[in-house]
Amino acid sequence: MSSEGSNLIYKQFISNRPSLLRYMPDSLQEAMIAAFSNSYEELYELDSNGELLLEDALEEILGSLQGGHQLLGQLRYVWMALILAVVVEPTVKYYQPDSNFPEETIGRLTDWLLKTLIEILNPQKKLYGDSENIEDITLVDFKCLVSAERISSFQVLSEALDVYINAVKTLEPTHSLQALLDILDDCLEGYAIFPGSYGRRELFDWWLLDVVPSCWYLLAPTSAYSLVDSEDAHKASALNRLEEISSLMWTLILTSAQDQNENSEKPLSFYDNTSFNFSDKVKGRIKYSQPTIGGNKRLAGEVLEA
Repeated sequence: MSSEGSNLIYKQFISNRPSLLRYMPDSLQEAMIAAFSNSYEELYELDSNGELLLEDALEEILGSLQGGHQLLGQLRYVWMALILAVVVEPTVKYYQPDSNFPEETIGRLTDWLLKTLIEILNPQKKLYGDSENIEDITLVDFKCLVSAERISSFQVLSEALDVYINAVKTLEPTHSLQALLDILDDCLEGYAIFPGSYGRRELFDWWLLDVVPSCWYLLAPTSAYSLVDSEDAHKASALNRLEEISSLMWTLILTSAQDQNENSEKPLSFYDNTSFNFSDKVKGRIKYSQPTIGGNKRLAGEVLEA
């Protein structure tokens, strides 16, 4: 498949992304619905009864996001960490304009995502060398990347930098889930994205309804959350960066699918076809139409085993 052909299918794929919600596993959809239906003290919601902790809801969603393929699940975790790292970047740049920590971390995650995806699609390729198994990657000394100017007592900067430290931790399989929970704590309850209590529920809804489904399909979210309208330029730049990385990943996926089809091999399923109607459950917040992707209705989805 040519690069131009892959880009065309990818664009058609993302244009029909709301319809893909129905193909997420039931467990993930049900966890999202339950989380959306509840209120949380941690998000400063006055109508919360305190019966469900935010962390419990996050753990259930992330557990369902793992799916049945351990390495693919970690790929989704790392992709979520990268999305949040891009969104948090303005906080670090505000206090440390010359810091290269965000760029180095985002670059490292991007490199890992692309190399890992190539190994999933082409198991015979050993991009990490014979001495290093991708399932047993040793966590590097990520602390050396942190600027010496870090101010531990300054909560905003400290929590923003903590997002990047934990983003690198997601590259280690045994640390990825807890690292992602720590990132979400810094973003949803902490000050990594913005300080104060106002807008916490809106931030959570953005993560739940946009980021989570996007991570299941390795897509960029449709928006980059920000409380400040003046950050529109950054939001556009952030989305462009994420869309570029997602496009690269899907070029690999679509090319692999085409190769499998040409070899008359049955492609692996990236999602399970389910009749669970997610859009009805969230009361019209997300609407979808029947997916049609350039005459290849399921090509973009039937690639990886979820």
